[in-house]
Amino acid sequence: FRGVDVVIGTPNSLSPAYEDVALPSSEDNIFDLILIDEAHHEPAKTWRALISAFPVARKVLFTATPFRLDNRDIAATTVFSFSIRQAYEDSIFGQIRFIPVVPVTKNPDIVIAQAAERQLQQDRMNGFDHYLLVRTDTKPHAKELENIYITATRLKLMRIDSDHSYTFVKTALEKLRNGEIDGVICVQMLGEGFDFEKLKIAAIHKKHASLPITLQFIGRFARTGS
Repeated sequence: FRGVDVVIGTPNSLSPAYEDVALPSSEDNIFDLILIDEAHHEPAKTWRALISAFPVARKVLFTATPFRLDNRDIAATTVFSFSIRQAYEDSIFGQIRFIPVVPVTKNPDIVIAQAAERQLQQDRMNGFDHYLLVRTDTKPHAKELENIYITATRLKLMRIDSDHSYTFVKTALEKLRNGEIDGVICVQMLGEGFDFEKLKIAAIHKKHASLPITLQFIGRFARTGS
C-alpha cells in the first residue's frame, strides 16, 4: 500500500469484519481519504468495520439511494444532494414515457413482452440504437420469461442471474454492447454501478418493493448519454 497513491477494493477484500483480511494498523494513518461508493450499505457490519478501521482518515460517502428499507440511518452528514429535478434540468436525464398494457384475457407477461418488442422495433425504425432490459424478481420467473420471449417475440435475449458464472455474465454483456443481442433478462436489477447508456426500454414484469429502488432503476434508462 505504501508504494501506491490509490487503493481500490470491495468490502470483501478490505473489511476487517472478514477474518482473512489483513489491514494496516489504524495508528499508521496510511490513508488520508476514503471514498465510499454505494454508501447506503454503510450500516452493514462489513462496511461499518471498514470505515471505522481508519478513524483519522476523512471519509466521503456517495449513494444514489440514501434511504434504506429497514429505516437504518447512514452515519454521515449530507453535504451535497443532486436531485432528479436538477438532473432533468441539466439534461442528464431525458423524458421518461410510461407505456401501460392491458392483459384482458392474455397472460400479462406475453402482453408486456410483445409491447416491449413493438417499442424496440419502433425506436430502431426511428434511427435509435436502443436495447431492452427485462426485469423480474425471481430466477424461476426469469426462466419463464426467457421462454415467453423466445416463443412470443422475435427478440434475441440472454438471461442473467446468480446461477450463471462470471464468464457467462461478462460474455452476455459484451454481446449486448456489441449489438449481438437485443437485450437481457435479469433478476432484480443488474449489479450496482452497471451502466449501458443504450438501455432505453425496460419491460417491468415484477415491480420493485420500494420507490427509491424504482427511481434508481428508472434512472438507468433516463440518462441522455450521447
